Amino acid sequence: MQDLALTSRFSAALEAVPADLRAGPIGLAVSGGSDSASLLHLAQAWSKTSGARLHVFTVDHQLRPGSAAEAEEVAAVSHRVNLSHQVLHWRDPAPRQSAARRARHALLASALRAVGGRLLLTGHTADDQAETVLMRIRQGSGWYGLAGMRARSLSPVWPEGEGVWIARPLLGETRAGLRHWLTGQGEGWMEDPSNANAAFERVRVRALLQAQPERARTVLACQAGFAQLRRIEDAALARWLTGSVCLGPDGHLVASFEGLPPERAARGLGVLIQCAGQHETPPRSASLADLAARILGSAGFRGATLGRVRLRPTRGGAVAFSPDPGGPHPPADPARLKARIASFQRLFLNSPQELARLTGKESFLQGLTPIFHSEPVYIGRVLP
Repeated sequence: MQDLALTSRFSAALEAVPADLRAGPIGLAVSGGSDSASLLHLAQAWSKTSGARLHVFTVDHQLRPGSAAEAEEVAAVSHRVNLSHQVLHWRDPAPRQSAARRARHALLASALRAVGGRLLLTGHTADDQAETVLMRIRQGSGWYGLAGMRARSLSPVWPEGEGVWIARPLLGETRAGLRHWLTGQGEGWMEDPSNANAAFERVRVRALLQAQPERARTVLACQAGFAQLRRIEDAALARWLTGSVCLGPDGHLVASFEGLPPERAARGLGVLIQCAGQHETPPRSASLADLAARILGSAGFRGATLGRVRLRPTRGGAVAFSPDPGGPHPPADPARLKARIASFQRLFLNSPQELARLTGKESFLQGLTPIFHSEPVYIGRVLP
């Protein structure tokens, strides 16, 4: 019964992903550890009933002597269950986790786009969620960051990840539960020695949570509460992107910040600067908060530059965004700019299935229902 429950939850998680993202080939990021091995076998079983086309990708970071053999082992398992497999090699390895993460996502996104896919599945679990949130607490993250990883998100790299989405169908499962399921299926997994290297913060946090399971439950309970709040904030952000942001006649972004609370204005600024400047990430939170205060202040906004993006007031009281002429990127193509903003709109709107779970006759979220959509809303209105 437990096995059936896991497969049902996995199928439900993927069915909650919009159908257009599941229409093409779906990528699986599989390293061979227990989490990604579970992902491989659960996805393979799901594909038999859904008809989905799966491609398995393994990134060889080339940072350890045994990494190539591990990648080949994943290839052998994939071929045994009739799934295509490709090893992706990081040609310029650097022993930094941030660099490895960036390279991994770039390789995966590029390989997925090459086969015509838009959706990448990863094996992140509830254990990973607890570790991530606790690390963010230690780093002083605000409440929005403490909402943790999303079940569905945009690829974190740019431009390689343009148009690519990531889904985490195992985010509600524990690592111990997945290992129990794998053992019951007669399947094994590999142990990455890096997971025992206390030089990495995540390894230290993982050991702390394993030693104190009650702390992991407390962290996840807090994360779930913040995630509920984030859904409400995201809905408001999506509504603002839809009604108060557009492309001006010159092809640059124009936005009205009138009536926005400071924190939401700062978050919106981060999205627009990220898009206008063709950046991978938004500027620092403190810089965005300072800029939002200037835009919303009573003294009147006279212009600024942040993240190599120029912000200038318009005659209608809005703010226009244009890339700094001395920046590393040329002005974004208007069609691509609109598409990226639409992706953020879609991210913030969540899915219709998620909305159905959150809203009910007694739910205070009921009034938010009209602002959720199953398809992206494209901007096009021109502000004065």
